[in-house]
Amino acid sequence: MRTSKKAVSAILASLLIVGAAGCGSSGRDQTSRGGENAETTTAAAAVTTTEDPNKAIDTEANYDELANIEEVDTKNEEGAGKLYETGKTAGTLHALCFYDFHNVAPEVDICELYAERFGGTVETEIAGSLEINERLGVLMASGQSPDIIRSGWDYMPSYFINNRVMPLDDWLDIDSPIWGSMGDVIEKFACNGKHFYWPSHMSPNYGITYNTLYVESTGCEDPMDLYFAGEWTWDKFEEILVRWKSNSPDNIGISKGESSALHFAATTGTPAIEFTGTDILNNLQNANVMRTMEYIEKLAREDLVYPDWLGPDSDTSWDNTMFFIMPAEWAEECGQKRLFSKNLEGEIRTVPIPRDPNSDTYHLLGDTYGWLVPSGATNVQGAVSWILAGRIYQTDPEVIAAREDELTYDGGYYYIKCPECKHEFESERDEIGAVCPECNTPRKAKFKVTYTPEQMQVMKDMADPEKFDFVFDCHRGFGADMRQQVIDIFDEPMKGTDTYVHMLEENNTVVEATLDTYRDLIKQAGNS
Repeated sequence: MRTSKKAVSAILASLLIVGAAGCGSSGRDQTSRGGENAETTTAAAAVTTTEDPNKAIDTEANYDELANIEEVDTKNEEGAGKLYETGKTAGTLHALCFYDFHNVAPEVDICELYAERFGGTVETEIAGSLEINERLGVLMASGQSPDIIRSGWDYMPSYFINNRVMPLDDWLDIDSPIWGSMGDVIEKFACNGKHFYWPSHMSPNYGITYNTLYVESTGCEDPMDLYFAGEWTWDKFEEILVRWKSNSPDNIGISKGESSALHFAATTGTPAIEFTGTDILNNLQNANVMRTMEYIEKLAREDLVYPDWLGPDSDTSWDNTMFFIMPAEWAEECGQKRLFSKNLEGEIRTVPIPRDPNSDTYHLLGDTYGWLVPSGATNVQGAVSWILAGRIYQTDPEVIAAREDELTYDGGYYYIKCPECKHEFESERDEIGAVCPECNTPRKAKFKVTYTPEQMQVMKDMADPEKFDFVFDCHRGFGADMRQQVIDIFDEPMKGTDTYVHMLEENNTVVEATLDTYRDLIKQAGNS
């Protein structure tokens, strides 16, 4: 598979989208794709190029031409099930998403792989991220169901319970080697023994992002060193915060994202709302969750938590803030960009949420990336081929090496065109030289997020089911009201504006009533 300049330059943007779809991401944390009005773009159209001469030149891709294959090679069909027709090309896939598959990595590369290896092209209908659910209902009711939609925590497990999406057990083989450790992850989403969601991979969710200089000023050990030593715990986390605050009362200890406290609760191995496949458990009063919230309330009482929103992308974010508890890749990129643009010292690092000191196992609130096939899809073969293409993309050694090379490259990085004469360079890297050969104008430096080998390893660990026990909290999957209730239950104590016990008294009865409705639906589905 050829990797376009557009795909390479968009890798990091794609990481943000992946994280934004994860459990616990807030509206502020997400990058919206698409507008209020739905539109369709065809895969046959070339990827659009930018008018800005300082931006990378986009590589045109004629997907119809790439898809001109007679039949699918059997090596690409590993992982397919008994209903999958071997050798059959994928045809046209109708996707519904909040962004265009042809303009954002990794889909821009997967579209190319899908065409070359499966003979398929994609038409993407774009709807606002908050309108996807409604738009899907309209399309299904009119007999025009899309073939594929991006997964989202707001859809799971309610879409499984209501049969809004298809189980794919007869189309995919969970025991195939291609799924590897993802087989255990797929099992976590089973509903009444059926598998509706086959994510292509895990991705880092929330992490702890910080400037190494600030940690050094406290005299404490660096969190990344503690992580690799197996000693990064709640206690070590709090010790750094207390010392940082003692340095100056104006210092900010924690800038939190939506549901940051939920991520701490998950390190105990206990999700707030747990889907077992045959039941839904309300763990809001579980001893582990209660213990977590006692710890969180203590941090709030000690004035270690910033009560309002302070994103890592604002001008003053990194002036005196120790820790950002937010989507890991986004916060890491924002922090590095601030140091680059303001010429500040230090190094931005990201580590997982600290381990529960009462547990020997490292648990994390998991984030996955994948697609669902709506009931009523007319090209299920094409949809399953797309899922296989996504898994191939995540396991292909050549693709993995190119992605890591881009992320770990720490040399000079420049705009692709000379700012004076518009001479086009072959690469954004400095191997070509930092001065234009045509007019001698210095190349214009460009920001690029860079991972050290240690940071690269941490990010890989945070997405490795063999390194962490991933916890899946499904509180977002039962409607907007339920989602907001659970967010408030965990956020208000962290802000110091209420206690966890009081929030439970106010909300738990309503939460239970909502869950009972879905419990009944699970039983009905299981008996049918």
